[in-house]
Amino acid sequence: MNQFLEYLEGIFANKRQAQSHPTRYAHIRVQHRKISDLRFYGEQAYNYLLNTPYRQFVIDVEVEKGQFRLKNYEIEDASRFAGCQNLELITDDILTYREGCDIIMTQTGPEMFQGGTSTCECWVMWQGVKTYVQNEVTLTKDEYHVVDRGLHAETHQKIWGSDWGAFKFVRMGV
Repeated sequence: MNQFLEYLEGIFANKRQAQSHPTRYAHIRVQHRKISDLRFYGEQAYNYLLNTPYRQFVIDVEVEKGQFRLKNYEIEDASRFAGCQNLELITDDILTYREGCDIIMTQTGPEMFQGGTSTCECWVMWQGVKTYVQNEVTLTKDEYHVVDRGLHAETHQKIWGSDWGAFKFVRMGV
């Protein structure tokens, strides 16, 4: 468990990927900051708008039958935590559990964890269309790869997400 938690915590960016394929990948920074033993604050931001993340969340990590369940929470008035500020003020009463949005991770090698969404019920409205999130995640000591897709609730056709495969984030630090 300690290995997984160590790998999850950190600052990751896909600078190399974005520079190699600027029309396919935006330059994004992802941060996971530990705020208690099994709780992380996370944010995702475009590199040119680091103080204005487009996604902020809290993750609780639970061990379940040899796997790791990442429970995803929305944060009330999340902007006050942008830039990983005031994290000591995050309490359960400002969090809303995102039903159906858990990510299940399994250790698939000595230094690799892989997984993804556990259901087809992680709902996101995208430009007025109801979609559900399907994602795939790979986490190692130095890299964090993510494919996020939004599929139409009724037709199951891809509505949003990468057409070019995983965002390949490289660890920049903790």
